[in-house]
Amino acid sequence: MAGPKIHFIAVATKPHRVLDAIKKRVEYLNENIAILGEKENRTIGWEGSGNFGIKLREVAEFLKSPTLESDDIVLFTDAYDVVYCGSQEEILERYLTFSKPIVFGAERLCQPDTHLAEKYPELNTEFPFLNSGMFIGRVAALRKCMEGYVYVDKVEDQRYWTEKFLFSNPDLIELDYENLLFLNTVSIDMRWFMVDKSSGYSFIIYRSATPMFVHVNGPDKSLLDNLI
Repeated sequence: MAGPKIHFIAVATKPHRVLDAIKKRVEYLNENIAILGEKENRTIGWEGSGNFGIKLREVAEFLKSPTLESDDIVLFTDAYDVVYCGSQEEILERYLTFSKPIVFGAERLCQPDTHLAEKYPELNTEFPFLNSGMFIGRVAALRKCMEGYVYVDKVEDQRYWTEKFLFSNPDLIELDYENLLFLNTVSIDMRWFMVDKSSGYSFIIYRSATPMFVHVNGPDKSLLDNLI
């Protein structure tokens, strides 16, 4: 019997060399990725006056597709600052070890609402806070979290998903504290960050973790040059 189907999606309104690297990795693995938002033809994120709402809108629209089964799995990553280091086979195996249907990457900084830091449930860990740049989850759970969603261009996806994790849907969402799937690099101790390119692609080790995706979040993107 076949396992659950994974739908890898990313939102990209402009071409980008990092997205090209993701596509190349996907092609090499004989996998698929759906690029959403290409019709926008405008810059999004911090370079586009913070119009992060496009990311939420595109995910919400994707989840409305009648071809999706409730048990299907949606894998989302940012498109311009993420390096794909694993495979969907390994991603699925690791994802199924989590207890909740939606898993977000975790980071060291509480953003954008620093006053919410004390609300987080696991503060005695290196990565206690949600980062919305990478997540994976069952279609039914994601649809539940996005019920009643109304598009507002400037609503930050990180703020939206933080509210869902802390207040509205904590029963559906957990964080990848151990970097089994996702590593967000802002403010990490680079002494523990290692890159192996012997296979032709970046294999990342951070402490004892081997994340499937590395997100070079934050304003400094120089690490990407070494990874791609």
